[in-house]
Amino acid sequence: RVPDEVAPLVQAINDLLARLDSSMSRQKHFLADAAHQLKTPLAGLRTQAELIQREIDAGRSSPEELKRSLAQIARASERAAHMVNQLLAMARAEDAEQAMRREPINLAEIAIDTVRDFVPRALERRIDLGYDGVVPEDARLRVLGQPVLAGELIRNLVDNALLYTPVGGLVTVRVVEDPFGQVVVLQVEDTGPGIAPAEREKVFQPFYRSLGSGVEGSGLGLAIVKEIVQQHEAELTLDDTRVRRATSGELPDGQGPGARFTIRFPATSSPAS
Repeated sequence: RVPDEVAPLVQAINDLLARLDSSMSRQKHFLADAAHQLKTPLAGLRTQAELIQREIDAGRSSPEELKRSLAQIARASERAAHMVNQLLAMARAEDAEQAMRREPINLAEIAIDTVRDFVPRALERRIDLGYDGVVPEDARLRVLGQPVLAGELIRNLVDNALLYTPVGGLVTVRVVEDPFGQVVVLQVEDTGPGIAPAEREKVFQPFYRSLGSGVEGSGLGLAIVKEIVQQHEAELTLDDTRVRRATSGELPDGQGPGARFTIRFPATSSPAS
């Protein structure tokens, strides 16, 4: 029996060891998943390279076939590069030391810059991407946070919205002030298929993808979002963009409900520059 005098210390040590064991298990699982996810595009690269080499050696390769194979190699390399970038972003998001280096940041300015960066991609898909909210000069409240992580958060939300929004759809980013709640609100919403209530917790798990979506992604974007939200002591909610009928749960025109991600950051009273 543990003496009463040291029982609290023993319990604290046991709790710490249990947390460390759980953390190590999660890290091992994450690394195994990451290796599996990287294996697919890398295997595709190798297969296409070997195929091209065989065709060239046999003298059967035509310019058109080479172009097709090179295009497939380019797509596979893009997927691999995106996965590596997302893994690095996940590591940055989990870096507690970096998250502690906070400063007053203008969330509206970061959001507008991010939207501007994604406009060419949105135009390619004929998606109407825009910003609707306060302008940086009018933002009286700032968020105390890490600017690199805040930018990463918004980029992943916009990237996710563009992935799931169909051609001709709408993606809106907004930053608004809530003076009553003393928070700054960031929202990213789309007109895609939405996320079923049963999946709304799962989509924030690493490498999880909605069933039947057919969308190629790293499966890390929303996990990165959740980690950054926690680092900023913010609140994250997910709901439909469009209101369903109360009786049937359907939308009037039969279109998708869309997804709206809302993040409430504690505000700081530092004036915007």
